Amino acid sequence: MTALKSLNRGVIAGAMLALSAVAANAADGAVAIAGKSFSTELCEPADPAAVKDIPAAVSGFTGYASEPGAWLDQPEASALTGKRVALSVMGLGQPYFLAIKGHWERLAAKYKFELKVYDGRFDAGTVQKLVDDIISDAPDAVAFAPLDSGAAVPQVKRMLEAGLKVVTYNVQPTEVVAPRVFANDFDGPRIVGCNAARYFKEKFGDKPAVIGIVDLPQLPQVQDRKNGFLYGFKSLIPTAVVAQSVDGGGVIDKANPAAADLLQGNPTLNVIFGINNDSSLGAIAAMKAAGSYSPDWGVVASVDGSEPVMSELGSDASPLKAESGYPPYDFSLATFNLLAATVEGKTNPNTQVVVGYPPISPTEEGIKTWLTQQYPR
Repeated sequence: MTALKSLNRGVIAGAMLALSAVAANAADGAVAIAGKSFSTELCEPADPAAVKDIPAAVSGFTGYASEPGAWLDQPEASALTGKRVALSVMGLGQPYFLAIKGHWERLAAKYKFELKVYDGRFDAGTVQKLVDDIISDAPDAVAFAPLDSGAAVPQVKRMLEAGLKVVTYNVQPTEVVAPRVFANDFDGPRIVGCNAARYFKEKFGDKPAVIGIVDLPQLPQVQDRKNGFLYGFKSLIPTAVVAQSVDGGGVIDKANPAAADLLQGNPTLNVIFGINNDSSLGAIAAMKAAGSYSPDWGVVASVDGSEPVMSELGSDASPLKAESGYPPYDFSLATFNLLAATVEGKTNPNTQVVVGYPPISPTEEGIKTWLTQQYPR
């Protein structure tokens, strides 16, 4: 009987401790919980069987080793000075590419080269036409952002055949055709998955995790993002299941209705990963329209680190609490330096620069630090 009473007291004490933890989390805002569980480190699988069927990286087909060099330093002088430079972007409707444009304009002013920006508008036909326009204009150097990995190969080859100096950035072509800048699209989102899982466990304990993906299936790099996230999340919550993946198009006006369908078709959903910020913000808008927008819904995670998503990441009212940054300043400077090296004949088609993919702390200081460098006003 004494042993039974002791056992009961232990059970009651354990329950009271659990209730105390729930009460503490209830008292803490979502930002405080996310800040407490935030880490810059990759997490390792608690159960290797849970992640064994997740595909490995497919976008970085040349591997993720980066050419040594001071690619993220602003040099004293540049080979682009006095040159005519063409910069293509996937679409200026996205804050990321607006920031890219702004960084390049500042570089053009500092190093005194003529810059012409071409907007692909996230449209295949527009990108094809801008390739024609670039060839016709015959600039001294081209920084090209492909819209599609496969279509990029003939597009870059045409520019090279016209005698242009070309590097690609952001999306890696499916063949080695020119020097390139890209990010590790598997490990960056993997850190987001780890942080999303840490937050979920801290806030919701052992509640079953049901995942939805707002995807863009035609890009290999996006599949790396999705699979990296799943690897990270399931490393810490092996029982998590994926309910559905929908094509959000990578832009908010397509991601919003896709996310609405995702939420309506999966009422137990409590985790969403958006493959970029437009995808996650489309999901947030769908939640608001459905009346489910709340930090108690679960957790929304994404990658990009664009300025608009910061108001969600740093808000106690929002479920968006895990974010990794796709750094426009780093991409701009690395591409600028790689293009200068290409103009000088110091690169070859196998030269690649891989930039980092840092997670962003949801705290005020973390957000401010990120925006100050990557999205300066």
